[in-house]
Amino acid sequence: MKTSIKYFVLLNLLLGIIFFSFNINANERKWKYYATGEDRTKHYYDLESTAKVSDTIVRVWEKTTTSEASTSLTKELKTFREIDCSQRRYRVLEMQVEFRDGSEKEQSFSNPKWMNIPQNTWLDTLYEILCKGK
Repeated sequence: MKTSIKYFVLLNLLLGIIFFSFNINANERKWKYYATGEDRTKHYYDLESTAKVSDTIVRVWEKTTTSEASTSLTKELKTFREIDCSQRRYRVLEMQVEFRDGSEKEQSFSNPKWMNIPQNTWLDTLYEILCKGK
């Protein structure tokens, strides 16, 4: 009887490890890399958060990570953006910042201003992916 309990515990432990490793891999694949900025920042967008609000408006979480050599105080910036595909503009609805010292800050914007998307930038690449399916 004791041997069967050991096998049962061992099997449950093994299944738990397999389950958690699949869960970790799913979270790693959530962010899809799409561009590197001139300052060597890497840009990703969250596939799961991409949503069409209307025929012309898309919302998405975007993540920017700074390079190790960067002098920036931020380590990672997550931005919830709304993109107007018909007018080639965007606005920021929410931001989450992780600083190099380990501190974090979140901010929401109740009535954000629309800004134009500049040509040949990482934001232009995101626009092309979300609005034109490239």
